[in-house]
Amino acid sequence: MAVRMPMTADALGRSRFGISPCAEVVGSLRALHRPAPGSPHLMRWRSRALDAVPAAPLSLLAALTGSSVYILDLLTPPPDAAVMTIDDEVAAIAATPAELVDYQLDIAYRGRAIPAAVAASVGGPARLEELRQPMPAVVAEALAGGPAAFAARVAAAMGVYFARVLAPDWPRVLDVLTADVAYRGDRMAQHGALALLDDFHPSVRWDDGAIVVRKPFDLVVDWPYDGLLLIPSTGVGDGVLLNAERPTTPSILYPARGLHALWSVPGAPGSRAERAAEDLGELIGHTRATLLAALDTPRTTAELGRREALSPATVSYHLAILHRTGLVSRRRTGRRVVYARTDLAAALLAPTA
Repeated sequence: MAVRMPMTADALGRSRFGISPCAEVVGSLRALHRPAPGSPHLMRWRSRALDAVPAAPLSLLAALTGSSVYILDLLTPPPDAAVMTIDDEVAAIAATPAELVDYQLDIAYRGRAIPAAVAASVGGPARLEELRQPMPAVVAEALAGGPAAFAARVAAAMGVYFARVLAPDWPRVLDVLTADVAYRGDRMAQHGALALLDDFHPSVRWDDGAIVVRKPFDLVVDWPYDGLLLIPSTGVGDGVLLNAERPTTPSILYPARGLHALWSVPGAPGSRAERAAEDLGELIGHTRATLLAALDTPRTTAELGRREALSPATVSYHLAILHRTGLVSRRRTGRRVVYARTDLAAALLAPTA
């Protein structure tokens, strides 16, 4: 069973990317239900959520993200910019029209009206009833004031969760997400639109003029749209999340690359890695040592400048020296030049006893 989205390769090439803080919140929340020991950053966020998020918002958000079939799309409003802010997304959630709130709740929970079009798309009312979940008490309580109050309450909970759990790591998360978008944009520019799907996720494929996403139901997305909205995430390594609601452009929340950059705890005082970076700074200068430490994953000059709050000219100057001395390598991908540590640099940064 799958969702099928007929599309030409040219239309796929007009797809756009968007980075969404709320998508990261949802990915993090899913780890409350499915702990991910192989993803240390998700386990760190899970622990932080249980310790730092008040019980009321945490229990509401946990209830809303517990389903493996359908999570309310209002939790992840489609980005209308390349990089959204949490404030803008929280405002979008709070402004969700009441009829759309009701419609999404009807899809998700038993005992509510059955949307005829949704039922038809999944095999009839009986099949939809199998896919729907009982409404948790905490969701029913939040809905008691009506759909507008429900949306406002969900929005506030999402804002609290982001501030308490993700905000400390957000600059590094943003680096991972922007690097993924740049990588996929380069692949499209060099190899064509279909290269976008080569290493996207096993559940997504191109098949005879359509994008096919494996799901526990069958659906054809047959309304007019142009390309896809693609949202990288650090929290959905076990699959993809699809938002396909008429008449909006379908969006796919997919696993970002380079998650290892989030696995360590930043700035752990007194760690061997920190001492190694400090010692290297005494040898080659602290700015150059900082740039080498930031190259835990290949990055561009712009990415390094944003991450370390340095001007592009300053970054370029120091990278040129590091390149001449054999501590960094560089390669061109499309119109971007990407820098990486060499083995020599990795050895210099390696913690010692």
